[in-house]
Amino acid sequence: MARILVGVDASPASVEALERAAEEARWRDGTLEVVYAFPPPEPRAAFPVAPDRGETTKDVEKARERANDQLGKWLEELAVDLSDVHVEWNVIADKRASRALIERSSDADLVVVGSRGRGGFAGLKLGSVSEQVARHAKAPVLVVRPSTSEK
Repeated sequence: MARILVGVDASPASVEALERAAEEARWRDGTLEVVYAFPPPEPRAAFPVAPDRGETTKDVEKARERANDQLGKWLEELAVDLSDVHVEWNVIADKRASRALIERSSDADLVVVGSRGRGGFAGLKLGSVSEQVARHAKAPVLVVRPSTSEK
């Protein structure tokens, strides 16, 4: 069974990437893995000079739950038909979405990303995430360009 990996960030480009990834999963009779990378909580300390400034597991899990809820709501609100696709989602605590996708790509048959998500510079053909994924993924990568209405 084919595994199609798609990175989302709630941007219009990632909606188009999700639509295309769902088409690929349908066509290949495969599983669609939706990946959302969220920034882990900032390290905090009980005292300003405490030697251990790492976030606690509890902090990361709370942030993961919030991100998971956000992703679930976002997927429900979309007009993307996922009813006939086996969908799994993976919420990953990582500031760098590209790293999260590259790591997950070793289990994928295809990685799908939007060409520009949140942030970025208007004149770039690829966003930083799609460029890094295209360069370093361990599976073929499909970069979905925005529709003409977004250019």
